[in-house]
Amino acid sequence: MAKPQQQKPTGQPVITDETRKVADLRSDPKNARRHSEAQISQIVASIERFGFVDKLIIRPDGQVIGGHARLEALKRMGRDTADCRVVAGLTESGYKAMGIALNRIPENSRWDDDILRDVLLEIQDDGENALSLGFGPAELKRILDEPTELEVKEIETGPVQDEFWISVRGPLDQQANALRALEAAMKPFAGISVEQGTINIG
Repeated sequence: MAKPQQQKPTGQPVITDETRKVADLRSDPKNARRHSEAQISQIVASIERFGFVDKLIIRPDGQVIGGHARLEALKRMGRDTADCRVVAGLTESGYKAMGIALNRIPENSRWDDDILRDVLLEIQDDGENALSLGFGPAELKRILDEPTELEVKEIETGPVQDEFWISVRGPLDQQANALRALEAAMKPFAGISVEQGTINIG
């Protein structure tokens, strides 16, 4: 049996920290991330509040790998220099892969709403403006509102053959896991079936 071919290495990165002139830095023309005016304004406010604590990640020639929105914020603030993390030694594909990974991997985390609510309430009590942290007003209200207690009532029913819908939302792979778990949970109940599928919500 033939052994699977090993993937060719893309080079080992050599990383140094430097201060570069903002005018010498440039965005990646193939950067797939899009940054709204509101987000850039939030970054400006964050830099003014906390300082420039998150270095730009760049190639040796000054092209940005990670931090396009931060670079735009620095330009709007009139900053002359920026702290940069310079990554050398990668192939072209390696630099592109790094750019995608830097943006995509953080999206795989999630908030613990209970802990987030407690922390936001604490810092608001100390005078911090939670709206300056990147949350919109409606989103912040949803997080800070105490969850309502669920009331479960038992009602009498007769023999029926009705269908009802359960809406499952979230990442597609997690939806599939949730539906499989629901199907397994219904197996002990005779005459109950779970059908899986998707609907287009226009």
